[in-house]
Amino acid sequence: MEPSSRIALLGPGPPDRGGITHQTMLLADALGPRLAGYFTYSRGYPKLVNPRRFDVAPELLEAAKRVTPTLDWANPSSWTKTARRIAETGASAVVAPWWTAFWGLPLRGVFREARRNNTRICNVLLCHHVFDHESAGWKKWLTWKSFAAADAVIAQSDADRDTIAARFPRIPIRVLPHPVEARPLADREAARRKLGIDGPLVLFLGLIRSYKGLDVLFQAAPGIVEETGASIAVVGEVFPDSREDVARLMRLPAAARVRLVDRYVTEAEMDEWLAACDVVVCPYRKNSGSGIAARAIAARRPVVASDQSGFRPFVSPETGALVPEDDPRQLAEATSAVLRRGFESYSRALEDLVGRFSWPRYADEVEDFVRGIA
Repeated sequence: MEPSSRIALLGPGPPDRGGITHQTMLLADALGPRLAGYFTYSRGYPKLVNPRRFDVAPELLEAAKRVTPTLDWANPSSWTKTARRIAETGASAVVAPWWTAFWGLPLRGVFREARRNNTRICNVLLCHHVFDHESAGWKKWLTWKSFAAADAVIAQSDADRDTIAARFPRIPIRVLPHPVEARPLADREAARRKLGIDGPLVLFLGLIRSYKGLDVLFQAAPGIVEETGASIAVVGEVFPDSREDVARLMRLPAAARVRLVDRYVTEAEMDEWLAACDVVVCPYRKNSGSGIAARAIAARRPVVASDQSGFRPFVSPETGALVPEDDPRQLAEATSAVLRRGFESYSRALEDLVGRFSWPRYADEVEDFVRGIA
């Protein structure tokens, strides 16, 4: 890529909420003058696909002015229009986040039309995870059709790289773990007073879905409470696939030490919960890259997570602990050990991660990869 060349982004944007929207916004910021344009969706998801109760973040309405809504999943003519508008920016690459087969046909349409308008443009998928959390044969078919239309892929984990390479052995792939946002640290004592926290706090944060293993944490809760006297906060909107499970879990004896906050949590509120807690737990059953783990690291809080590819670049004995998935006993033991050690003792190693996985470095890596492909 020539020094004056720039990158167009095509993906979720404000005022839509969620981790992938937030990450796409941060990439746009980090690219700075290298950003040719930020194109987003002009029509929201149908409720069948996106049954969340909180779709729009009011605090992002001002930020929405910086994006260009063009891509309508229900209108193929908008796919052509989006590709042409991207080509008009002079971008030498378009980078599109990938996390669901719902966008398979529109993205494939944009990629193919972008190539017709500019044979030198590089179509790149930024893969948050290869397959939907709810798998189906038709979703896998759409997924592979989309990857076949891409010139290159950025993956967030070694496991996803291997999955993609097994299907497309010649496609260029670079693994770039989920970046860590350098955010101002919220005041711990002020956050604890505001939230009414007293004593050690274990935090389970983010959209609550069945694959995230909340049931494993509830099984581990008695051991954690008995060993440390900690309380547990479960903070985030409960997704429909988890509502019955959460209701059942909250009837268990362990729920007496659990505080459930079932709603959309703003970025500022997340900062407060992270400042108030002593450890963040992520007992996920599958993971390619965790925005919650990255937020915990940014807040200088240790992480106890399942031993999966997406967590391994960040979580170690110096920054928390990795445990086998679906193992409540080891989750309880590791969480208790981190609490006994104290979150302050992890600060230096966590600070190092904030620098190593910063957004400016990530944007430079994206540009370097695209330049090599071009």
